[in-house]
Amino acid sequence: MKIAISGNVYMLPDIMEVQEELELMGHEVVPTFEFLDQLSENDEEKKRENRASFFEKLKNSDGLLVLNKSQKDKKEDYISGSSFLEMGFAHALGKKIYLLQGIPEVTYKDEIMAMNPVVLNGNLDKIM
Repeated sequence: MKIAISGNVYMLPDIMEVQEELELMGHEVVPTFEFLDQLSENDEEKKRENRASFFEKLKNSDGLLVLNKSQKDKKEDYISGSSFLEMGFAHALGKKIYLLQGIPEVTYKDEIMAMNPVVLNGNLDKIM
């Protein structure tokens, strides 16, 4: 399966670890960022270019894996604004959406649930 990974720059170690695990399982992985080592959270132009590039890659993927680990601001099962946007795009394209952890308790929980994501609870073996 060709899987696009959604995650923030601060999750680079997690993104790389999950990408390696998925590749060992035989999946082809499309990372969120093309040049993670060059991307700064404050570089808005690169973010825009990268987002457009990622959406093109998502079109050619089978699904989207959102790395929603409980890290940022200690929010449980955190889904960033960027990841939520990518989920909406994947949903509109009819792609399968996977959440590494659970669905967060947020005001837009109903919108997340309407996209019918597969909750992996940390188990990448559930990706099919």
